[in-house]
Amino acid sequence: MFGKAKSPGVGERLSERMRKAVQRDTAAPPPAFPLTRQIERAVRQAVFRQGALLLADGEKVEVALKNISATGARVEYFTRGELPDMVTLVEPTLRIKSRAHVVWQREGVAGLAFKAD
Repeated sequence: MFGKAKSPGVGERLSERMRKAVQRDTAAPPPAFPLTRQIERAVRQAVFRQGALLLADGEKVEVALKNISATGARVEYFTRGELPDMVTLVEPTLRIKSRAHVVWQREGVAGLAFKAD
């Protein structure tokens, strides 16, 4: 390492091994799943409207509609408890009456994905 002369061809062998390793990496197929999650989301429009969620058992939960897109909405609700998996979002001024899947919910806020009928 220090002060010793390298034998001829050592540098060439190392560079050849590195070249082969790099070629193997570039020739490897891409992973089956992307390393980063890049899902395009529909453009959201911020709104502040009063609406309601109609549940399957006939219960009506008043909500504040916070944002909306072509594929879903974010709502805030003021009752304790969890929402069921499927609801119907109703907001008359925007003429919305859509079945939706509750994608996530946390402390009175929920994300809805509209179902294609």
